[in-house]
Amino acid sequence: MAKKIDKIYSWNINSLDTHVSHEGEVDVVYTVHWTYKCTEGDISSSIVGTYSPQYDKKDFIEYKKLTKDNVITWLELNLDVENMKTSLNNDIAIQKTPVSNSYNDPFGSN
Repeated sequence: MAKKIDKIYSWNINSLDTHVSHEGEVDVVYTVHWTYKCTEGDISSSIVGTYSPQYDKKDFIEYKKLTKDNVITWLELNLDVENMKTSLNNDIAIQKTPVSNSYNDPFGSN
């Protein structure tokens, strides 16, 4: 019996867009560019997207104190992570057992 390989899900914060100044604060994040990835052994799938957090004066975190964990919390509270996992898992299943082929330039046209 084959050993079951665990799936590993991970976030990457690709970049943050900030307003230089907003309501008296500096470097206020208005767009998070992210990648959510699932890896199972040597197979992986990822989703890339953006999220626009709403400025909230009472919950504001200064940019210089902002951590990756803070941003991931924003994403996990506001995105449909379970649906994203389902999509990633489906893509990995197709990679394991392909259902179609794609042949680029099959006749070598010049």
